[in-house]
This record gives sequence, structure tokens and C-alpha cells, in this order.
Amino acid sequence: MARATAISYAPLAKDLGISEAEAEVAVEKGMDVPKLGMIHPAHLPLWLLKERFPASWRILRDAQSFALVRAVRPRFLSAVMQRLREFRDTGPIRSDDPVVREEAARVCEWLATQARPVALEYVHFIPQSHFIDMDGRRIVNAIFPTDRMDAVADWLDEAGLHIEITHDHARRQPKPWARPIQPIARFAGRYLMPHAIKRALHPIWARSGAFADAAGGYAQVDLGSDVEDFIASYYASDQKMFEESLAGIDRKSASE
Repeated sequence: MARATAISYAPLAKDLGISEAEAEVAVEKGMDVPKLGMIHPAHLPLWLLKERFPASWRILRDAQSFALVRAVRPRFLSAVMQRLREFRDTGPIRSDDPVVREEAARVCEWLATQARPVALEYVHFIPQSHFIDMDGRRIVNAIFPTDRMDAVADWLDEAGLHIEITHDHARRQPKPWARPIQPIARFAGRYLMPHAIKRALHPIWARSGAFADAAGGYAQVDLGSDVEDFIASYYASDQKMFEESLAGIDRKSASE
């Protein structure tokens, strides 16, 4: 099995005409690109890679690659929650908070005008298919559901590859009984704590008994019929791709 190696920022640095150290910072924080505005180099759809990032595109095109895909509705809700935290400074909130429904409607209004979204504040709403297929052709070698890392591990073994996955992406939200203390915690985080302390305490606070995994409550969240219809239509290709990933695992299991 091949050993894991450090991420190389050389192709991206070459595309941007900057140093590898600067490219690493750009991946973490985003950057301003002429005619595109603020984008996030860690979330570049395939069409953009091919058009504006040729060195990075060649690496991906020639590589053994896989993608993790997620059911459309929970992915959209998770993206709304992340947008509220990153760009609306809401702090931890529950998925059934009215502000989530309001923000979901605003996001859908913006997406309705975008055939190929790439703006920094909306990167988590880019259709998953834009990272996997292009011009009707599958670019990524394999796709897997996000909750089947065992299947990914098997595929990596067969390909002679090894990747360390250490980050837990499960979104956390306050339990119902903890909702009254959220305004106090938010005020303390915004106005009383230095940023470094707030950043250090946040993961500890999110893993405390006051929080639970958010995805478990997504099915009960009412987004309204207009938003639900838009999600189903705009991400139809993504949902089909997710179902394809499940079917692929079922076929492999049946053959073993």
C-alpha cells in the first residue's frame, strides 16, 4: 500500500502565479480572482479547473480519484447551517430555528440565477455533480456515500492508495433544553472572549452534553414547499448520483 504524503500546493501555486505557502493560505481563507470575485480554491468545480486552473486540472484528470456524495436535502440544510455560522455570525443554532428557513429561501433565490455558482459565500451549495461529471462525462473514478467510509477504504486498498481521514464532519446543534443559554453563549463569544480563546473553546463546547448531531433532526425541519421544490429540481442530478453511489455498494456487496 502506498504511504500517505503531504498535500502538494505546487499545481495551484503555478496556476495562480504565487508561492506554495501563499497557495496554502488561499485554500484556507479564499482569494480574489479577476472576473470571478472571491472564491475558495478548496471548492473548485471541474469546469472552473479546466478553464482557469490548467495545472490543477491536469493533476485531477490523470489521477486516481474518488468523491463522497450525500443525499441532497440534508446536504443543503447542512450548508445553510454552515453559511449562517460563517457569514451571518449566528453561532451554534438548531436546524429548526426560523432563521434557517429564512436563509434557505434567500439562498434558493440566489441559486435560481446561477447556472454555475462559485462565489465564496455559496461554495457549499455548488451541485456535487459539478465536482464529478463534466460535459456528460464522468471525471472522478469512483463515488461513495459519505457514511460508507468502509467502501472507500476497500477501494483505496485495491488502488494501492492510502489517505488518512481524521476530521469528523458531523454537524452539531444545541439540544432543545439548551436553547435558552445560546444567546448568552453567543454574546460571550462575540464580545467578551478574545478570538483565539473563542476558537479554542468552540470544539469543546460543541462536543459537550448541550449538543447533539444535527442531521438526526433534518427530516423534521419545515423549509416550505417552494424551497423543497427548488431543492428537488436544482439538485436532481445530485440526488441521482447519490442513489447511484448506493446502488454501486449494493452491487459490490451482492457479488461478494
